[in-house]
Amino acid sequence: MPTTISHRPVLELPPLSPEEEAGLRASISRHGVLVAILMTEDGRIIDGCNRKRIADDLGYDCPEVVHADLTEEDIRALARSLNLARRQMNRQQRRQLVADQLHETPAWSNRRLAKALGVDHHTVASVRSEVHATGEITQFERTTGLDGKTRPASRTAPAPAIIHRPPAERRTRIAATSLHHGDCRDVLPTIPSASVDVAFLDPPYPEISREYGRMTEPQWHEMMRVVIRECRRVLKPQGSAVVVLQPNYESVGKMRLWPWEFVLWAAKEWNLIEDCYWHAPDALPSAGTDRKTGLLKVAVKWCVWLGPANCFRNQDAVLKTPSDPITTRTRPNDLKDSPSGRSRRCGRIHQTAIERGGSVPPNCIIIPKGGGSPGSEDHPAITPLALCDWWMRYLLPPGGVALDCFAGSASSLVTALNNGASRVIGIEQEAKYVEIARRRIERR
Repeated sequence: MPTTISHRPVLELPPLSPEEEAGLRASISRHGVLVAILMTEDGRIIDGCNRKRIADDLGYDCPEVVHADLTEEDIRALARSLNLARRQMNRQQRRQLVADQLHETPAWSNRRLAKALGVDHHTVASVRSEVHATGEITQFERTTGLDGKTRPASRTAPAPAIIHRPPAERRTRIAATSLHHGDCRDVLPTIPSASVDVAFLDPPYPEISREYGRMTEPQWHEMMRVVIRECRRVLKPQGSAVVVLQPNYESVGKMRLWPWEFVLWAAKEWNLIEDCYWHAPDALPSAGTDRKTGLLKVAVKWCVWLGPANCFRNQDAVLKTPSDPITTRTRPNDLKDSPSGRSRRCGRIHQTAIERGGSVPPNCIIIPKGGGSPGSEDHPAITPLALCDWWMRYLLPPGGVALDCFAGSASSLVTALNNGASRVIGIEQEAKYVEIARRRIERR
């Protein structure tokens, strides 16, 4: 007969998933409880309720550590912090824990609360603005920081800039926009063949949990093969598509191979025009970058450029502007040889760049993430406006038509309209992002 838990938890948290429950039970059954549960002085469990419950079921001893001299506020913040760090919670569950803490300690500053929970202070600010808007907590004029001092409440992040377009221009942008709510595999067949100039896709990646679900690698490949074939059908003879991908780990030090498999398939099925990449210099360190593991920071994504070899491209629109010192520097025009056997005249190269207004950019585009795209309203997988703008300038002909099968908050559609698209088509399966996309298109 299983033994009941003798201690009550500090927090009531969502139950473990069946997979997490089975994994934890198997580990304890084999090795015992390796991580002590954390207790308050009055016998409540701060962290380790599931370990305690399973150990009692199996008749195992469960080591305990008592954490003394904490206020009730600090105890509950610590419980949330440990569970945020260890549990496989989805985005909504994590934000709910932040909201719960805000309800209990609304006078804590965003940075103090973020440090207590182990989350980014921008996330706290976003959740705080939501609960302020619904009147769930009071908006304090002063908050308490990490050092215990009270200060004027931090200003909330400024609202995204709204471009006050003339009514006629707004009506034109709205009329040029077709937004579809649904699965792109269902919507794409309704788009006429050879009617689109450029497709820009930043799809969800496999084996990553998002609020809109999680796909296995086979499910992802099945979806993308349908999408790529449909994109090829709807594109004009000189149209092309860009698919933004970032490889991920199966485990630290072992990469999943789905991106390479996709690129190889797409290149054989259609055509890989050139190998292109996006480097985000402000990417944050992630799993495996600590000193002990020693992996490198993940800061590069593939921009898989598919289409015919003679696809439309306007290189002049994306030239790399030379800096003033380079522009003013006098370069000799003497013929120079290199070890490879190729010769060049630096002066002529330099003069050509000045005449054209810039030099040919490399195939690795350097664009910061910059914390996301203005107006995206906390979309969990944001594509920077600057990246979309670069590709639209390069691949969208004057008055062309742009398509995004995974529109999200519509960064690609906004920039296509800004670059003269006569029509943009967006497909998004989450209804709330369709509405965000509509607002951004009007305002940006």
